[in-house]
Amino acid sequence: MRSLKINIDDDVYSISHPISTINLYKIVHPKGSFEITRTRYTGEWKVLIQTNKSVTLPVAPIGRVIEERLGIVTKSLSVR
Repeated sequence: MRSLKINIDDDVYSISHPISTINLYKIVHPKGSFEITRTRYTGEWKVLIQTNKSVTLPVAPIGRVIEERLGIVTKSLSVR
C-alpha cells in the first residue's frame, strides 16, 4: 500500500492507495473520510464514499497530486 500526506489550503489530507491494480484512493481528513476514483474515459476525479456530507473535498487538486506522486493505473484488465 502506498500513501502520502498533502497540504491544501492549510488542511492536511492523508492519501492511501490500498489496492495497486485499481484507481481507488482513500483520503482521511480530520473532518471525515473519503474514497475517490478517476474515471477511465474522461479522466475526471469522483467521490465515491464520503463519511461527512457537510465537508467539501477539493477533488481536482488532490487528483493532480495523486497523478504526480502516486501515479494512476492505466492498464485495463481483460476478462476471458
